[in-house]
Amino acid sequence: MTVFSKINKQFLPLGLLLFFVISLPLKNNINSISIILLTLYSIYFQATHRSFSLKTFKKFTPFIVYFLVALFSVLYSENTSRALKSVNKLLPFILLPFIFSTLPIVKKQYHTILHYFASFMVFLCLFSHTKVLIKLYENNDVLFNIFNNKYSYLSLSQDTVGIHSTYYAYFVLIAIIVFLHLLLKAKTAKLKMVLVGLIAYLSFFIFHLSSRLPIVVLFLLFNGAIVYYFFTKKKLKTGVIYLLLLYGLTFFIGYNVRITRYRFQQVFGFTYANGNEFNDGLNKLQQFKAAIESNNNVLFGNGIGDANDEIYKAYTNLGLDTYAERKYNAHNQFIQTYGGLGLIGVMVLLAIFGYALFVFIRDRNFLGILFVLSSLLVFQTESMLERHHGIVLFVFLICISFQLQNDKQAINLKGEL
Repeated sequence: MTVFSKINKQFLPLGLLLFFVISLPLKNNINSISIILLTLYSIYFQATHRSFSLKTFKKFTPFIVYFLVALFSVLYSENTSRALKSVNKLLPFILLPFIFSTLPIVKKQYHTILHYFASFMVFLCLFSHTKVLIKLYENNDVLFNIFNNKYSYLSLSQDTVGIHSTYYAYFVLIAIIVFLHLLLKAKTAKLKMVLVGLIAYLSFFIFHLSSRLPIVVLFLLFNGAIVYYFFTKKKLKTGVIYLLLLYGLTFFIGYNVRITRYRFQQVFGFTYANGNEFNDGLNKLQQFKAAIESNNNVLFGNGIGDANDEIYKAYTNLGLDTYAERKYNAHNQFIQTYGGLGLIGVMVLLAIFGYALFVFIRDRNFLGILFVLSSLLVFQTESMLERHHGIVLFVFLICISFQLQNDKQAINLKGEL
């Protein structure tokens, strides 16, 4: 094999994928460039080496069908230009399956790609914390005030790296899962300590982001990990102690990160000293109700181009004027899909989750199971497929999980090779 051939077959595709995962949480145009480069290289490689695997591509059939359903909805969307823009955002549903079915990546290298992604998220979180600390210092503020709204929530996400807090938390949550996977197969005490430290820091960062559902998902993740590990080791008393420590630590951090505490209080109804009232739980139910009622065609939906406009009208009809003015989407991906693509779209979206989860449970794919379950929960309060960050990360996670299926280096739930 010549040097050029080796670079072409091994290093170039791996390098392009590494550029892709590092650009995932960055600005949309940077990540879009990486996808274009990957697509062009995949087309070139298919033309020169006939490397496309139809068997692999078939695994992603639900993604293809979802894209086709969205494409079909352009025909009955009144706002055709917006519909085409929405379909254009969904192109990763087609492109990433093609890329992952074509590139000559050795399966063990997919683990390397995930490790780079998780490591870059640590760097990004440190960057965000550094920026808010500099801001705090320039404002001559006391350190404890880093936990108020001026330095947390949107200030820690949109004002530092340009990502909404929920999406940022979604990225960090995936990095934690990757590090947890590494921890299960770590052999040395030093490596375990480093991984525990990274997981602890990223977990704290999610609390500091004050994104409610990712915090709940993180809490459930640690509960499940502790219960499963100590149950399989038959150390139930030790497991109970660790659970109590988890609950105590969660309460302590959640209470002291003030904006996070307030945001959870707002779910059940909370009034600030200045008289501002919040009842996010009730408002969320009203929001979901309005989004569901906005659908004028149960089977096919309003069309992907008109879904949000109809949701805004429904908000006004139910007295949610602020939601209409701020142009909030449904904040639930399944309800959002129902409004745009009807029951057909919802069924296909559920098929993506259902099929992937079935395969990953059958083959005991630890990473795949947690990727799917975490995404499923986050989708309950965020229309993740309305933005580039959510679309690309979701499709990428399922695609790379399928590529790990037959990896001899992949571990099962017990962490055994």
